Amino acid sequence: MQKKSFLSRIWKKALLALAILIVFVLGVSRYISHRWNRQIQWQLRSYVQDISDSLYTLRYANMDLNLLTGSLTLEKVSLIRDPDVYKRMQAQQRAPKLIYSFTADRVSLRYFKVFRYFTTKRLSAGSLQFQNPIVMLELNSRNIDTTAKRNAYQNISSKIKSLYLGNLILDHTNLRYNVVKKDSGLVFTHLEDLSIQVKDFLIDSAALEDPTRFLYARNYEFGLKEYRYRTPDSLYWMHLKNIRYSAGKQMLRIGQFAAEPRYSRQQFDIRSVYQRDRFDVKLNDIELSELQPRRLLEQQVIWANKLVIGNGDLDIYHNRKLPMSGQLKYGQFPNQLLLKIPIPIYIDTLIGKKADLTYTEINPKSDEAGKLSFKQVRGTFRNITNIDSMIRKKSTITADLDAVFMNSGKLRAHFDFSLKDTTGGFGVSGQLKDMEGKSLNPILKPLGMVEVKSCYIDDLTFSMTGNERQASGQIKFLYKDLKISILKKEEDSHEYKRKGLLSLFANALVIKDSNPDNGETRITYPHFTRDPEKSFFNLVWKTLFTGIKETALGKNPPI
Repeated sequence: MQKKSFLSRIWKKALLALAILIVFVLGVSRYISHRWNRQIQWQLRSYVQDISDSLYTLRYANMDLNLLTGSLTLEKVSLIRDPDVYKRMQAQQRAPKLIYSFTADRVSLRYFKVFRYFTTKRLSAGSLQFQNPIVMLELNSRNIDTTAKRNAYQNISSKIKSLYLGNLILDHTNLRYNVVKKDSGLVFTHLEDLSIQVKDFLIDSAALEDPTRFLYARNYEFGLKEYRYRTPDSLYWMHLKNIRYSAGKQMLRIGQFAAEPRYSRQQFDIRSVYQRDRFDVKLNDIELSELQPRRLLEQQVIWANKLVIGNGDLDIYHNRKLPMSGQLKYGQFPNQLLLKIPIPIYIDTLIGKKADLTYTEINPKSDEAGKLSFKQVRGTFRNITNIDSMIRKKSTITADLDAVFMNSGKLRAHFDFSLKDTTGGFGVSGQLKDMEGKSLNPILKPLGMVEVKSCYIDDLTFSMTGNERQASGQIKFLYKDLKISILKKEEDSHEYKRKGLLSLFANALVIKDSNPDNGETRITYPHFTRDPEKSFFNLVWKTLFTGIKETALGKNPPI
């Protein structure tokens, strides 16, 4: 009994001592937290004022420092730019080109090593998280900053020896980015629900020279569920969905890119007034690999090794019943348009794995729609660039494509686009094999008022060169048993009627039903002068069709 009583007294004393120690630690912690809390409040405001030369002011509703958990929390935070100071800096040519402000419901610093900060002036924490931040950036190209350039470490070194964050997290970010051009023009970009994560962020005397870091961090990751943009002509919505970028992996992934018309075909024609192509585009599973983060984040240059598009659908519609606009389309070939893009681009290889392309055209004579289809289109493009130094190394974009044409023929084509020829110089070669001629009726009947009754295409081999004014080439069209019907359209009807006598005359006297014929193979050398109101692909098609027509009908046929 005495032994138990003795142990009981020991336990009580131990528990009492522990309780006193806990109370003491909590008391000291509370006292130090209160004292350091006031110091940090003063230092935060002072740092922002001094480092920004009084351009920015930090405000918040409440701050709480907890020594035991190593946490620092600020409520209702805002970083505000002083407009009077900004105007004065502009007048003195000291205003930075990039200015910013932000608000957040809460800013939380976790695993904050408070004692290290106060004893060594090294700020280290496991994470810094912003809750519901609204970030406003403005790039003013008119600002002239004559002050000596200083990096981040030089800016903070008088106050802090180093700054380390394991993770910097901004979730559900509302980002507004405005660009003021030198001509005072404005460009607005608004991104909602953007997620940003910066990993292993360090600012000290050596971090800027560390080759494993870019902008002081090991990795930057961005995520965006959707970005939507309305084109200036108000005819399209541009959608980007499920965007993910990792600077460490040098990879940009986009779930889908879509160019979506805002109006039906009928309404689109009414709003267009003049003839123009209507595009409905969806490209899925897009990956841009080896995307250089330093060039992208520091220089705004898109520089990547490979762009892969998993699959897609492209629907093009054109109504020839509308009047022509009268505008000459010089300078609008693919290679010319690439050179006009204001953002520097270099993509070594672009691969399209699978896509379906449909072209629909309304013929004013028949008032019917003809349709061309290219299924299972696969392609590889190389040397996509508008950067002068890369063009000097290699001045041609190449493209190799293959597809199933009109659900029947096997089509392959090779394109060369010059990046030095200001007239849009290009070359095209290719082959179409093993196609049933009747498969062309969905395009020939509405657009040409002709129906193929029989024909088998063994081989169509073609090559041509040209520019934005004309094209010339060589066509070898091998076929057999060609028979056609020449049609006319019944009024107020969708039905076609065969012109019997004219069809008989054409098949008997005009059309050459086979090639080769009597041991002779006909090869044509077409030349076509471009209609400057028509597109690049119209020039390629018209040159090709001229050669096909000469092969089957001869030059200057009566039909």
